[in-house]
Amino acid sequence: MRKFFLAICSIILISTGAYSQNCSCWITVDSSYNIVPMPLGSDTGGAPLYRCNNCSSAPIKLPFSFCFYGKSYDTVYINNKGSLSFIHPDFTFSSEGLPAGVDTLMLAAFWADINDRAAPVSHIYYKITPTHMIVQWSNAGYSTFDNDLYDDIQITITNGSDSILTPGNNVSYCYWLMRWASADSSGGSGGFGGLPAVVGVNKGDNIHYAQFGTFNLPGYTYYGPFDTTNELYSLNNNSFIFNTCVTGNNIPPVIENPDLCDTVTICAGDTFSFPTKFICPQRGQKATLIASSPGLSGLTSDTSSAHSTYTISTKLIAVLKDTGTHLINITATDNSSPPLTNNFPFTVFIKNCNDTTTGIHEISEFNSANIYPNPNTGKFTIQSASVKGRSIVEINNLLGEKVYSRTIPNGTQFFNIDMSSQVKGIYFIKLYNENTLIDVKKVVIQ
Repeated sequence: MRKFFLAICSIILISTGAYSQNCSCWITVDSSYNIVPMPLGSDTGGAPLYRCNNCSSAPIKLPFSFCFYGKSYDTVYINNKGSLSFIHPDFTFSSEGLPAGVDTLMLAAFWADINDRAAPVSHIYYKITPTHMIVQWSNAGYSTFDNDLYDDIQITITNGSDSILTPGNNVSYCYWLMRWASADSSGGSGGFGGLPAVVGVNKGDNIHYAQFGTFNLPGYTYYGPFDTTNELYSLNNNSFIFNTCVTGNNIPPVIENPDLCDTVTICAGDTFSFPTKFICPQRGQKATLIASSPGLSGLTSDTSSAHSTYTISTKLIAVLKDTGTHLINITATDNSSPPLTNNFPFTVFIKNCNDTTTGIHEISEFNSANIYPNPNTGKFTIQSASVKGRSIVEINNLLGEKVYSRTIPNGTQFFNIDMSSQVKGIYFIKLYNENTLIDVKKVVIQ
């Protein structure tokens, strides 16, 4: 889980006195990514960029098992048409939508008539780690006209326990800038109006599937997974986070959010509220949403639903007696038998902003601290502006147990931490100055 995150996933903060980050699910491509070779299909592209139309990668071996409807796969195909598949490559875009046919086991982040031959800035990147893979369709184009319109699409798949995603989920779809949905070759004009692009999951039995939406109109409104008038720009800076490791035919409610911040700091006496959205991607599926945080005062919530989209608006009035770190669980439970759930954990740190035992100068300096790399393997660096007086870094696990403590020398700006002996997971770093807690950070050990 990351501070881009973990919401995973929308959390829009409305507060006074809260310190938060501008978080996003989109990951910037760096030198650790490679261009996807596309040797399969009816028109393959050549090295080094492999721009093509109806094409796919060769089978790519994964160093982890990916769970898809109860079965494990360690091989994946990256398809030019905005999808991943697990039995065979899928070169083409179908006008029939989902379900997509027998043995078409597919993650359709944006199954559309992409044609990168007409898009001179298009690239498909991928990165594989021991526990997750990220694929990006960067500046994906279409044919044949208005080829200055591009889409940015990202899929992340994991082994089911990688903390890059919220607990209990193994897939996320993320979108940066989306500017077209229907190619001219699919009946569109100017990027819209033809066969819609499809977002969802196909089980591969020609019956069962999960649909997050179809898109073929401009605009910023999302009406639900089965509405035919969804507007494309609603995907901009948005994401879907979900779990395909199910034994039946249903996928649990899907987290749908414009950004993924899962941590906020708020002053005692202030109020903040945020909505969290889930969608039910199967017809007839319904969800019940609750927000809970045992021992946290002043937490209330209201729920609403429309067109298979469920929203819970959570409000917290922070009080002084609750100073410290709290975990708020936003849980969606569906009407399957047995019920399926998805959970969004949200961390709030309540601080006494009226405590004057340390000056504003020191507090603001620690609030600018950075932890890198994050996530990491247990070895990381904390960087902050120089602080005065006796300072301590203390690290706790999710159970609140202290697993690390160290005094920070006066004036230190960089200090290294080695927690490689600890188990993988999420930890909270507490920063003290002259015995006063002044900030809390989250770090993920993979």
